[in-house]
Amino acid sequence: MDPLRQPREEFVKVLGEVSRELGLPEVPEVERTRRYGFFSARFHKYKVDHSRLAEVVNLIKNKRFEFLSSLSVDGLYLNADLNVSKVAELVFEAVVKMGRKYGFTEECVTGSYLVEHTSANPVHPLHIGHGRNAILGDSLARLLKFCGNKVETHFYVDDCGVQVIYAAMGYNAVKDEVKKRIEKSKPDVVIGHVYSATNAVAEIGRLKKELEKAQDDERKREILREIDEWVAVLKRLMDSEGDIISKIAEELRRRDLLNEAVELNRRYESGDPEAKGVVREVVDLVLKGQRETLARLGVEIDKWDYESELTVWSSEAMRIVSELQKRWPQYIEIKGGAVVFRADKFVQDYNLWDVLDLPRFIPPVTLTRSDGTTLYVTRDVAYALWQARQGFDKVIRVISTEQTHEQAHVRIILYALGYVDEAKKIVHYAYEMVNLPGMKMSARRGQYISLDEILDEAAERSASLVKEKNPEVSGVIAERVGVGSVRYAFLSTSPRKPIEFKWDVVLNLRQNSGTFLQYTYVRAYSILEKAGEIGNVPVPENMLAEERELVLKIAEWPSVVKEAAKSLRPDYVAEYLDGLALVFNSYYEKAPVLKAEESVREFRIALVNAVKTVLEAGFYILGIPTLTKM
Repeated sequence: MDPLRQPREEFVKVLGEVSRELGLPEVPEVERTRRYGFFSARFHKYKVDHSRLAEVVNLIKNKRFEFLSSLSVDGLYLNADLNVSKVAELVFEAVVKMGRKYGFTEECVTGSYLVEHTSANPVHPLHIGHGRNAILGDSLARLLKFCGNKVETHFYVDDCGVQVIYAAMGYNAVKDEVKKRIEKSKPDVVIGHVYSATNAVAEIGRLKKELEKAQDDERKREILREIDEWVAVLKRLMDSEGDIISKIAEELRRRDLLNEAVELNRRYESGDPEAKGVVREVVDLVLKGQRETLARLGVEIDKWDYESELTVWSSEAMRIVSELQKRWPQYIEIKGGAVVFRADKFVQDYNLWDVLDLPRFIPPVTLTRSDGTTLYVTRDVAYALWQARQGFDKVIRVISTEQTHEQAHVRIILYALGYVDEAKKIVHYAYEMVNLPGMKMSARRGQYISLDEILDEAAERSASLVKEKNPEVSGVIAERVGVGSVRYAFLSTSPRKPIEFKWDVVLNLRQNSGTFLQYTYVRAYSILEKAGEIGNVPVPENMLAEERELVLKIAEWPSVVKEAAKSLRPDYVAEYLDGLALVFNSYYEKAPVLKAEESVREFRIALVNAVKTVLEAGFYILGIPTLTKM
């Protein structure tokens, strides 16, 4: 139910008639630039004479149209405005018929999707960067589901590698203390401190050994500065988890943590039962905390995929390395016992840039360490192959732009192994980072702003903001306003642009924020709650300028949804909703609805209902909680 379909078809017929008169081989495409009219078409590439185009249009411009109100020529543009009253009838019909599904059209059904997102390391809480990943991935899934596509969301649990091993070693050293602590605190927060402290102790031990071997005084001073930095990390962590951090430092400082970590990792990757128990216990504790954070955001994950199970214990990662060595020995190098694939040469020789949508620079990729254990990228190839075989048309991997080369390596290796279709199914949905003014983050050093901290502050600030208008605001409302503001902040910018996270922007009540949209929804809801049932809707001949703009804006909604789904751009939805809210609030200030004259009252109520309906659909896609009061 697209209110613009019939007007567009009528304009296409006009274009066909004009094209035939001009003797053109095809009909120009319809554009919606609103530069000269609601619909436009360019005749530039056909080398048409302007006066001839104007002459042909003049012959038909006075015809009786059902949905078009006028035709005009500007240069080599043919433009058409719409009969807004007729479009309003189509809008109200579609809203009544589709309800909250208004915006859906068959054109936005594009296939089936596996969407992998968040996939944070299970060693600390989700931080603000993970927030953008989780919200982007969740909204992509919501957008595609709204369009009638089959969608399944996955979280890749990266339970292999040194980071997880350090968390497990630290946890094992202070297990009793941690268990007591997590009775009063989120487990991912406590384990995050344990991980950072263990990493600090390991780095201090490594640097002390390096200091013993150093001959150059300048190098010694440099090492001492690094040691001081890691000692400062431990002291800072003690402010949060004093007893636990002190015991970790005492228990681990005399041990060779680097070699212990390598050995425990080797045992875990080989499937040793004792190593499994140690590592999985700490991983599951962190995931419990991360699930709680995702639940606050309204994010649901369908399946949790463990790296160890799908890629390591199955021997799939090692099979991939072995097969690659057999197929392409000319692109394999051994460096210090490590296996390296010359992906750069392979791409160059087979000219794969456009085939796999690759960045222009491709470096070689190391597949195994010198001890034979696999690296993250190798395991990621195995996981990508598993994803591509799950029966979906596309696999969307929401991963930051920092991993652009690694994700390119995944597709290149799949292609090299003969999995061409599988490689082409993989979509790296890249996004830029979130910057907090004055904050430099490092998870290894325990320096990050957790997503829970952001949500807590958003709720606190929202409560203060909303209480100015409603002193009786509840904590539940403040939480939902905070969640809406954070989600919108992460979705309103193109994924390829960095976000500068500023509270005065995030909680702006006047425009371009989740809070602004929620406030707009409450206004519409309040009117409709008092209006009662919506009856027949006579469309007045004369409308206010804001009413005409609202009608056309609401009519555009299905087209916005279609383009957002096609381009995988939830920010298109956010931008549209902000524009709709701006027009509606301007209208709200100027035009009475409930106290309007009888001749326009029902029309205005129906118009408000259409705005509310679109906001509800948009809120579902963006994951913004709906509120009936603020």
